[in-house]
Amino acid sequence: MKVIIDHNPHIALSDLKELFRLSEGSASFTANGVQYTIVFSLEKQICVFLWEYNGKKKQEKIELRKEPSNLGQGYVWYFVCPYTRRKCRKLFLDENIIASRYAFNHVYSVQMENKQNIFFRKLGKLDDPRKKYGKPLYRGKITLYGKKNTEVQEKTANHQ
Repeated sequence: MKVIIDHNPHIALSDLKELFRLSEGSASFTANGVQYTIVFSLEKQICVFLWEYNGKKKQEKIELRKEPSNLGQGYVWYFVCPYTRRKCRKLFLDENIIASRYAFNHVYSVQMENKQNIFFRKLGKLDDPRKKYGKPLYRGKITLYGKKNTEVQEKTANHQ
């Protein structure tokens, strides 16, 4: 049976972006009342999670993988799930293990919706031309999304 993971604690590589500017380091954070410590080395391409669960000290070594960006500029870092060996950008934190969503057989709530529910969920978004995700500007220039958004706003302003 699949479990929905929308609100499960997780750590994403984007959360560690500031730390990755250093070649080595450590950080601590708390999730569901459990204190986690991350020790990483980009040179060795490894990340170690340390935490305590039910009075036992736990440790999980996570391999890091660096691959060329599809944009041709720089690299993109990935975690390698210790259970599935799949590369991922987000690891989910169970109190007992740390792994990708595929190791837990988890899905997001949107993946479980049927076509009718998707239709009605999106129906409410048609009133507002602004999407949840989208940048009106990129590097100071207007994007296609920004252009369409301003056109829709001008049309609605003219009709009122």
